[in-house]
Amino acid sequence: MIHFGVVSPFVLLIVLMASPMLGILFAAIFAQSARIPSSLRSLAWLPAAIGAGAALISAWLLRGQPAWEAIVGNWSPVSFTGLPLALTGFVPTTAVLIAWTTLYFLDSLKLPDADPFQRHPVASALLIASLTIVALGNNLITLLVGLGLTDLLSAYLALRRQANERNTLIGLTLNGVSIALLTLVVAVHAAGGNSLYLPMTRLTPSVAPALALAIALRLGFAPFRTSADVWGDMRTTASAVGGLLLLIRLPTLGIVQLPAWFYGLALVSALLTLAIATLQAEEDAAASIPFVRTAGVYLAALSATPADVGVTAAAVIAWLIGSTLIAQTNTLQAESVLVERGRRAIRVVGALGLIGLPLTVGFIGQAGVVATWANRGPTGWLMILAWIASLALLVHLTLHIVFDTTRHEQQKHLAFEPTARLGQFALREVIGWLAATTPIVIFGVAPDLLGAGTLIEVVGRNGIVGWLGWMIAIAVGALLWRLSPRWRPFTRGIRDHAIAVLDLGWLHSLLEGATARLRRPFGSVFTFLESEGALLWAIIVALLVVLISRPGGP
Repeated sequence: MIHFGVVSPFVLLIVLMASPMLGILFAAIFAQSARIPSSLRSLAWLPAAIGAGAALISAWLLRGQPAWEAIVGNWSPVSFTGLPLALTGFVPTTAVLIAWTTLYFLDSLKLPDADPFQRHPVASALLIASLTIVALGNNLITLLVGLGLTDLLSAYLALRRQANERNTLIGLTLNGVSIALLTLVVAVHAAGGNSLYLPMTRLTPSVAPALALAIALRLGFAPFRTSADVWGDMRTTASAVGGLLLLIRLPTLGIVQLPAWFYGLALVSALLTLAIATLQAEEDAAASIPFVRTAGVYLAALSATPADVGVTAAAVIAWLIGSTLIAQTNTLQAESVLVERGRRAIRVVGALGLIGLPLTVGFIGQAGVVATWANRGPTGWLMILAWIASLALLVHLTLHIVFDTTRHEQQKHLAFEPTARLGQFALREVIGWLAATTPIVIFGVAPDLLGAGTLIEVVGRNGIVGWLGWMIAIAVGALLWRLSPRWRPFTRGIRDHAIAVLDLGWLHSLLEGATARLRRPFGSVFTFLESEGALLWAIIVALLVVLISRPGGP
């Protein structure tokens, strides 16, 4: 069922949600069919890339559509909740979908020639559909359904990629608690006779702490996270993207200010993660990338401070694409100095977007954050200092990753062959680079496409304090990077002990021990209740209930 007589958005939705899955299926058939000559099987990546490209183009076109609404599920949710699964256009979250489909497109271009089904499971394609439900949901029930599907698919992919099973299950449990909190908020809101239809939904400020806790659980703030690099693999971060999509929605639902502890936890989490990465960066710059990605989630959550949906969307896009581009290295077998220089240029673009250089989407994601804190007294100024320290460490690490000397030494051993082994490999990389840099540049130059206002308004919103804090952080981070050969020898003696403290493993051990001790008496009680005398106790309790409930008492 389509409302407002709009057909094209519905067609775009179908392409966005279905084409990635169809592309993977056709790629698998292409690679495994005995009728296709072996000389053509090297093009098995092409159907998957076409499907991913169709989804990316659909997301861009969907962003520019006028007001529309579509019903995608008019079945059991209606009988259970009274509401169908409805989607509608929302510019900021649609832009985040563009960023996610861009990453999927990049991943599809890296598809090997053989066994694409194994390399690119259908679950990865289904994540686009589940995140679309979260991003474009038009009622609270649709948001909850989309988050649940996203969590299940993310957990499946994490286990499939041989991630730590214990951490994956703990993360799934935390996401379940998050959804339970959100469900409780929705139930209380509906019980008061309020509408669940998002354009008419206005939540009371009293539910802000519950929403903040639900999002903090989903984003893996300390101490809830399972590891310091919990979001290190961009291919299994859909749960975090779901939490950030919910964060973008809050101002439209009437929640314009979250508790200060939410931002405090985000800053502490970012500082701990970046400090660990800084201590480990001496041995291998590439080992810092997962920590930078994880810290990027925490810093993106700070963009909710000005309660501007466009600013938060910009920060999410900068994290998604920027932290992916800084890791571009040896993704395709094209051993050429020309290609390696292109990869370094792309890493520079990703770093600039991640740290928020003006005219990039990262700058839009930081606009107004520091200026808002400056008006909140001493607590706000403490947050400003923590933010400056976090951004300085982020700058130091991104510079270390982008200009890694080990990569430079490896480049010397590559022969300068501008035509050797380029062909389709280099072409695929160039197409991916163009697709990935487009959101960073376009949304950075034209923030009104995100709903964040004009570029002049964004510059003014940043304020003097914001500009000063940003410049101090950039200068300190660059200085740390230049002086790192001098101060790193002094950290070698304490590095292992410091990392052991900063990763909060000791806190998790304490919590596990306390849980085990609390579980023992309950285990004894349940063992007693499950014994042969359990029936007798049940009869006694039933008799007491009957006696007490009789009129006039026992």
